[in-house]
Amino acid sequence: MIDTVFIASLTALMTALLVWGFKTLPQERWQMIAAVPVVKDGHGEWRGMNLTFYGFFSATGSIFGIGLVLLLLASIQVSMLVAGMVVAGMLLFCVPASRLVAAVVEKKRNTYTIAGAAFVAAMLLPPLVWLGGKFLAPWGLTLYAVPTLAAAAISYALAEAIGRLACMSFGCCYGIPLRDASPWLARIFRRFNTVFHGETKKAAYASHFQNEPLLPVQSLTSVVFTLSGLLGLLFFEMQYWRLALLVSVIGAWGWRAIAENLRADHRGRTLISAYQIMSLIALVYLSVAAFLLPSSGPAPHLALGLAELANLPVFLALQILWVLLFLFYGRSQVTASVLSFHVVTEQT
Repeated sequence: MIDTVFIASLTALMTALLVWGFKTLPQERWQMIAAVPVVKDGHGEWRGMNLTFYGFFSATGSIFGIGLVLLLLASIQVSMLVAGMVVAGMLLFCVPASRLVAAVVEKKRNTYTIAGAAFVAAMLLPPLVWLGGKFLAPWGLTLYAVPTLAAAAISYALAEAIGRLACMSFGCCYGIPLRDASPWLARIFRRFNTVFHGETKKAAYASHFQNEPLLPVQSLTSVVFTLSGLLGLLFFEMQYWRLALLVSVIGAWGWRAIAENLRADHRGRTLISAYQIMSLIALVYLSVAAFLLPSSGPAPHLALGLAELANLPVFLALQILWVLLFLFYGRSQVTASVLSFHVVTEQT
């Protein structure tokens, strides 16, 4: 019963969040959360550091994904210590990779790529999970290979669905203008499109697409990732480990390979972008791993996973990590602000 309630509640929560985000986040108001005064200039004004909703949704999506993978692993009797080690290992490589891969592929120092970080995780996780399971066995600890990969793929798909809201807020990863799209695509998205407002949105300053109807690539990505993640979660609960992994992998990486052709932001000068190549490699690699690695695992019990996740140290660790990720992703390097303060004499 709790499995059905959990999946239904998660579906309702994701639906409400995405519908709100699609309508709200392209507006100018929803790019900056705050501007923090840093240095005072000679004119009595302060130079500010902008904190963004990009950072908020990136951190929120990441922590949601981490929390979900911990829950799913705990539900199949993987100890929280082992699950935490898996997550910590991925974060150690993936957080720096989100900037490093963008610097190599896009030749930009002050941007991030979640796709690049996810690709690094996809390459590292199968051998680490397999070797980790063998290393831990003599200590009486378990790490089930394909169920662990399935839990990670499901969590990534749903976390990335939330993460696309960060792109809607910042105005990056945007689609091609409807005026340049194929007639049939333009007709389909004539009413359901994305329009960014504000000069500091990336679609505006990089491509001059302010107030321009664009293909809603971010929205479509969120929907596809949500559906694949929820379907994968359903198969996970039914102990169809390989199917849970394959559905999430094909939905996430397959769509990434397709969606690149719908985007207008710069993805390189080649016909097939580096991110499309990464997506296809990850898709094939993880699909092969699904059949080569052991797929056994105990029946999931979400009640057990929720009890482990509600542990105070785990809860506090996730909160601290959210703050660190928000500060990492949320400090804008491409926008600036000027602040001034004064006394409201009528209120003194």
